[in-house]
Amino acid sequence: MDDDDDLSGDSDRPRRSAAAFLGAFTLNVLLGTLYCWSCYLVPLEQALGVGRGLLSGVFSLATICFTVAVAKLGPWLYAAAAPAAIGAGAAVCAGCGLLLASQSIAYVSAAPLFLGYGVVFGAAAGVGFGLSVQMASRTPFQEGISTGLITSARAAGAFVFAPVVRHLLDAGGAGRALSTMGWALLVSAPFIYGVLATDGTKHPLASQKRDKDLPMTPEEEEREMQLGPAMFALWISLGLGVSAGLMLMAHSSALLYSHGASIGVATAGVSIVSVFNTAGRIFGGWACDRSNIGAEKVLRRAPFVAVPALAAAAAASDSVAAAVAALAAASIVYGVFASVVPVEVRRRTGSRDFARQFGKVYTAWGFAGLAAPVAAGCLFETRGDYTAALVAATALCGLSAMVVRWMLKPGRSHEEWKEAIAEAKRAKEDEDLAAGVRKVVTP
Repeated sequence: MDDDDDLSGDSDRPRRSAAAFLGAFTLNVLLGTLYCWSCYLVPLEQALGVGRGLLSGVFSLATICFTVAVAKLGPWLYAAAAPAAIGAGAAVCAGCGLLLASQSIAYVSAAPLFLGYGVVFGAAAGVGFGLSVQMASRTPFQEGISTGLITSARAAGAFVFAPVVRHLLDAGGAGRALSTMGWALLVSAPFIYGVLATDGTKHPLASQKRDKDLPMTPEEEEREMQLGPAMFALWISLGLGVSAGLMLMAHSSALLYSHGASIGVATAGVSIVSVFNTAGRIFGGWACDRSNIGAEKVLRRAPFVAVPALAAAAAASDSVAAAVAALAAASIVYGVFASVVPVEVRRRTGSRDFARQFGKVYTAWGFAGLAAPVAAGCLFETRGDYTAALVAATALCGLSAMVVRWMLKPGRSHEEWKEAIAEAKRAKEDEDLAAGVRKVVTP
């Protein structure tokens, strides 16, 4: 058995391989094309004759389905099938979703977009993302830097493929662009399967949900009592931490323009977000691997990196430099949380129970992804600038750090709990054996 996460017994560390990293990284890049949606908006508006509000609902639905897949569908699949089958299946489903979405042009209807892009592609991307993060414990690198690199691949997918999508849109319109990207995902499925199969993992990576009727030892009960509050603290911290970033990242170009940037500089807002978001993910993962830092310290200190820049941008509503600095800092913090939270979840739960617990925590990102951009837009409308949104983002960063400080108590790692539970069971067995011997020899 390859995995190390059976709390009740002895097993080896998970076997690490370059194939696991390559497969997880590639899958996340391909499914990251979900975030090319903004490229399709104007052509779809013109082709279908519908408003941007309706089309924005497609991506909102994709966000919901993505989150549900990470929280519910993914953990069930990871406990039922091998990673190669799941990864290839996610690519196939995502490709079929885009092919279905492309039919919106032929039928002059937004319904195929909601079903194909919103439901099918959104859910497939969520399953693939969850699988990729699950595979981080099997790569040749340390888990922190591996998680940072793999999660950054999702952002890289949109950055790399956006020019391709724009070229396809110019060459043949929205229908051709959607269908071509769909076929590209379908063609990639055998490659994904082959790479992940090369890793040699033929069994599911996650454990089935524990039967609540099974008795637990006192140590197992104590572990569960400590794990629940820790996951709740991470849920709140993640929601607050990424909300601050999402408020600015979703309005990046508009934020820069409102602070006096030219159209060219404002357009570069997307690139600023991509670069610093990626840097934050990689740095956050690297910091987690340092024994003198660790995930808890990173989550407690990282939000304060953005506080001065956000406050400065709120005070200087006509400074382009302040707006760029705020956007970069918020993107870094967002990236840090995206990689550090899964590392801390895995440290406390182990790989076999990671998907289920991380899925619960990740729902905070889903709520933030829906609420934060809308909140920033509403705050903008109240004043006509982003001052209130910047003040709110500053407060959210501070609150996130305080939650970690006040609520996230230092706890044993999965390995420490595993050893403690095994030792307690051995002691109980020795006690039962001694009691049996005494019963036999006592007249």
